[in-house]
Amino acid sequence: MDAKSKQEYFSKIEGDIAEYGFSTISVVGEGRSFSYTVGLHKSYGHPEMIIFGLPPELAAGVLSDVARRAKDGNPFDLTKPTDELLADCDAVFANVLKENYSDYVLSAMKFNRGEEFSVFQVVWPSASDGLFPWRSDAAPEFVTAQPVLGEIHNISRFDLTFFS
Repeated sequence: MDAKSKQEYFSKIEGDIAEYGFSTISVVGEGRSFSYTVGLHKSYGHPEMIIFGLPPELAAGVLSDVARRAKDGNPFDLTKPTDELLADCDAVFANVLKENYSDYVLSAMKFNRGEEFSVFQVVWPSASDGLFPWRSDAAPEFVTAQPVLGEIHNISRFDLTFFS
């Protein structure tokens, strides 16, 4: 990306943040696609969010729901599973390890200019069998499409096979 394109890219992000409080970045690739927020930390004191394996439009909708709740002062409890974010299934939140930031949330890092911020991942079960990606019997392509980048709290009602 040349300097002019980079400037336009970051100007769009900053414009979105000024207007909506956050921006959503989608990265689409073979086998692994993800979307994440930029601006939730500065706008609402909320962790940035990332989600894997959903089409960009759907991922943006999920991340917008998280942002709306943060803006309204009623954020999701990121230490607990929720059935209020995705249709017909629970989602859990993983506290993304800082060592993963540079692989996935570069624009958030640049926007926050060295300031400490957290990132949480929305993790969801596969539609075909309802299994989370850490389950040993989850489909390999699902596991590849949705890597879990950190620690999940209060996961007792879920199979911990992946973490054993």
